[in-house]
Amino acid sequence: MPELPEVETIAKELREKIVNEVFSNVESIWVRSFTQEKGLTLTNRRIIAIDRRGKYLIFNLDKYYLVIHLRMTGQLIVGASKPSRDRYLRLVFKFKSGKYLLFYDLRKFGRIYLTQNPENVLKNVGVDAISEVFTADKFSEMLNGKKSKIKSFLLDQKNIAGLGNIYIDESLFEARIHPETVINSLDDGQKNKLFTAIRKILFDAIDNMGTTISDYKTTGGGFGDHQEYLKVYQRQNQPCIICDSIIEKIKLNGRGTHFCPQCQKKIT
Repeated sequence: MPELPEVETIAKELREKIVNEVFSNVESIWVRSFTQEKGLTLTNRRIIAIDRRGKYLIFNLDKYYLVIHLRMTGQLIVGASKPSRDRYLRLVFKFKSGKYLLFYDLRKFGRIYLTQNPENVLKNVGVDAISEVFTADKFSEMLNGKKSKIKSFLLDQKNIAGLGNIYIDESLFEARIHPETVINSLDDGQKNKLFTAIRKILFDAIDNMGTTISDYKTTGGGFGDHQEYLKVYQRQNQPCIICDSIIEKIKLNGRGTHFCPQCQKKIT
């Protein structure tokens, strides 16, 4: 699933390519991919700005909003012509300029919503992980009194929006914290270290245009580069770059979780 750095990369590219474009029509090839509130239409709506919260893209239109979640395998590609029918093409948005915005989705889990108010879709989405309001103090406050495991907390988009398996594993390694660590066992120093690690890992990944491991592509069909810099994610059975211990993989909340048993010692 694209995480914050991938969605931020897509948002930046879309701002350059389609802001001020006017929709002429939408073709729904897989109808469940696109939902519009009663009485709303995209026809003649202009894109004023493109924002992002967590893993969601938000198109601010001259009237209404288009909210997009790519889920596991969704891809947005901007093209100058309509492609021949592809088995994974789910939606075709045409602009009056002749450009197209194409939505591909192998797994069919991605969703695009036309709504009068983005909060109708985003009401359960927490603070964005690179927003100005997400500070070290805010993070510490969010963790106070919590008894869940730290990775479980970070995965919950109601808490912090935008983090997923890749960047949580990388951030916990950067902060030298075991993913099963119970939150109320963390001291203030560890909390600050983890906050700093989260921000560093996310901004580094954005600089590298995200991580392409399977399905993620940029809006031009290119790939991210951050997979070249991962230190623990999907490196199970390989030596740690710090201590040469073998990277381990466990299941936590049903999610594959990667860590170094020496650098990220489990507190018992």
